[in-house]
Amino acid sequence: MNIDAKTRLYLLIGNPVAHSLSPTLHNAAFKSLGMNSLYLAANVESAEVGAAVKGLKALSIGGANVTSPHKEAVLKYLDNLSTEAKLIKSVNTIVNNKGFLAGFTTDGSGFYRSLLESVDNYEPDWPVMIVGAGGAARAVAYAIANKAESEIYIVNRSVEKAKTLAEFLETSSPLKKCKVVDMEEKSIEIALNKCRLIIYSLPLDSPALIAALGNNPGILSNSFLFDLRYNPARTKVMEAFERAGGRSFNGLGMLFWQAAEAFELFTGEQAPLENMKKAIALQIESE
Repeated sequence: MNIDAKTRLYLLIGNPVAHSLSPTLHNAAFKSLGMNSLYLAANVESAEVGAAVKGLKALSIGGANVTSPHKEAVLKYLDNLSTEAKLIKSVNTIVNNKGFLAGFTTDGSGFYRSLLESVDNYEPDWPVMIVGAGGAARAVAYAIANKAESEIYIVNRSVEKAKTLAEFLETSSPLKKCKVVDMEEKSIEIALNKCRLIIYSLPLDSPALIAALGNNPGILSNSFLFDLRYNPARTKVMEAFERAGGRSFNGLGMLFWQAAEAFELFTGEQAPLENMKKAIALQIESE
């Protein structure tokens, strides 16, 4: 692609972003469809989030993805929010339509597509544990809750934040029951023994969860863990879960599907999935 005065620019806003594979996915899609567009990662400090979002208008940026820790902070700078983004108070995709900034979330639907792709025997009645209560956790929890027929257990260091998420899920989805679990080894161990699907959304490995998993050798043979991180490809949480007998997946599948949906919001074009998959596989192979 030749970069010129007509090149349409898209950004990833977050901190840190140097590790992100989003530019690889989106630029492969642009190239595949012959679009004169470019996607770059922009490291943005928390104090500069407002200036960064306003800059999308000032510089006629086509749109942006938003990653940790800014998915909530961007809300007040947008002109409109999708129904889901407004409900969960989290945005990962901003579309600039002639200076009108609209916020969306593709995290939840992206995760759900990844779940169905990875676990072919998944059933909506499986009890689910979600570790964390931030923007990505809320998006995933909401997607699961809207299809769930059982219980969700929310584990978080801030019990109040977990309670807020639980109350939201119980009032905004068909979910039967949502329980709050404190971030203590014994409490986590009890909940682990009841759940078949565990979703980990924290930025760092939890010593309490790893310790609880160590108390359950072999007992999780019918359980699945999704660690929403993809760098490193295998985390300590994933390794501990597998030692306990379960199967684990990192966040690469979620990244892929949320990016495909974001691309379609950006461009109105169908995402070239196979080309995007090849590009990300080559990138990972080269690292």
